[in-house]
Amino acid sequence: MKAIILAAGKGSRLGISTKDTPKPMIVINTKPILEHNIRMCKEAGITDIHINLHYLPEKIKNYFHDGSKFGVNIKYNYEPKILGTAGALIPFLNEIRDEK
Repeated sequence: MKAIILAAGKGSRLGISTKDTPKPMIVINTKPILEHNIRMCKEAGITDIHINLHYLPEKIKNYFHDGSKFGVNIKYNYEPKILGTAGALIPFLNEIRDEK
């Protein structure tokens, strides 16, 4: 199974909390929010995860790399300009097209 996790947002409503940290990397219970999401995907049997990135993308990529440390495969898509929720899915269509 495959999953798409939308992680491109800056989190500007969170103020200073996201000045140097992308919103999905805010720590809750000792782990970034995105790590909680990835672990939940794995527990549900999802091993291929696609993540869109925009704000401070290297902080996310440097933490998760290819996902092997977490027992999943992660592919990233960088959005130079935020595409919005529906627009963010377009680059992943070919990856998930045959998923049932």
